[in-house]
Amino acid sequence: NARRGKSDREYELEDTGAFDHGYWDVFVEYAKASPDDVLVKIRIVNRGPAAATLHVLPQLWLRNTWAWGRTGEGYDPKGSLARDGAGVRVEQPTLGKMHFDAEGAEEWLFTENESHCEKLWGTASASPYVKDAFHRRVVAGEGGAVNPAETGTKCAAWYALSVPAGGERVVCCRLAASASATPFADFDEVFA
Repeated sequence: NARRGKSDREYELEDTGAFDHGYWDVFVEYAKASPDDVLVKIRIVNRGPAAATLHVLPQLWLRNTWAWGRTGEGYDPKGSLARDGAGVRVEQPTLGKMHFDAEGAEEWLFTENESHCEKLWGTASASPYVKDAFHRRVVAGEGGAVNPAETGTKCAAWYALSVPAGGERVVCCRLAASASATPFADFDEVFA
């Protein structure tokens, strides 16, 4: 870019060649059915010349203030996330009980929202299931990185989406005050 003159157009990301073999667009939209009912629509578009697979992990986690050793407003005791039917039961001292659903989730991953102390500082971690568990499971194939009991303070719905060239897929999630047998029945209506 330093070699460009004032009459040359600005060097753009497209000029690097990074998009020559395709790329992904990921659009995330939110809608509220009520103050305690949040819908999330994730649209994944393959801008490449061939079909490809993209791993998508919509996540929910509880903010780790319990490990800070403080009490008072904003420093809640530890909550929990646990498998509950097709979704996840959420219990958090300030928010109360909620439910997280991800339509058609192929697999759920659970861990603790705790730092990987061994890796970062060479000290013992509070749990064998730590923040980088999803990367270790999905990218490195390390099955023991996630909690097999399907509980923790951080979870993800794991989708491995095969998308044709120029095609798209949609993932729908919902965080609501209560569980529903049909959490996605009114999804499109609420978004509309």
